[in-house]
Amino acid sequence: MPQLKNYREVGIFDLISAPLNPIGAFDAEQFKKDVRALLDQKKDERFLAVDLTGLDFVYSDAYNAFIQFQQEMASNGGMFAVLTSNQVIVDGLKKAGLDKTIRVFAFEADMMSFSLHKDVPEADAEPVEMLAKPAPVASQNNISHIEVPRTAPLDRHTGPHRRFTKSFNAIVKDDKDKPKKGLDVPFDDEPSSAKTVVIVVLLMLAAIGGTLAFFTF
Repeated sequence: MPQLKNYREVGIFDLISAPLNPIGAFDAEQFKKDVRALLDQKKDERFLAVDLTGLDFVYSDAYNAFIQFQQEMASNGGMFAVLTSNQVIVDGLKKAGLDKTIRVFAFEADMMSFSLHKDVPEADAEPVEMLAKPAPVASQNNISHIEVPRTAPLDRHTGPHRRFTKSFNAIVKDDKDKPKKGLDVPFDDEPSSAKTVVIVVLLMLAAIGGTLAFFTF
């Protein structure tokens, strides 16, 4: 006679249905037998869970069975889990200190989500791309290495209408000891030139006077 299957696969877990005694409480002894039968079929079992959905409480013998199978799963690198959303059972596991070693799931969807993350191998660390070394920035304390671009001299085109005079700052004061020339002082004639002009004027007057006297007599 074929053996009835009292568990189902949820993600990576084999979820065993909770066996009940005649009064509707969790039957710890029957649970141990069911787990042993499953482990005989699956020698490499690593992730095992019990479905406590619909139960309001469990006794201490259930806690002892949970601890036993948690140790066996942990020795194979796996874990034992409990599926329940009942707060009384969750609080009882916490008081017994089992919440530190036994994983508690409220819904099967949580078990599936955990299984998906558990199956994904850790991604290899992506190589860190070395940033290019920044170009050295010229410091204001080391300005001798800064090259200032030279600009070409401006080519100023001047037309024939533009006249340039001597700059005021470029005017040189006259030296008192230096003799002045006619070009330097245009209104000052040299002494020799003045005498020549006077003599010429006198001669012209004398010539005019002589001419008038001749025609008069």
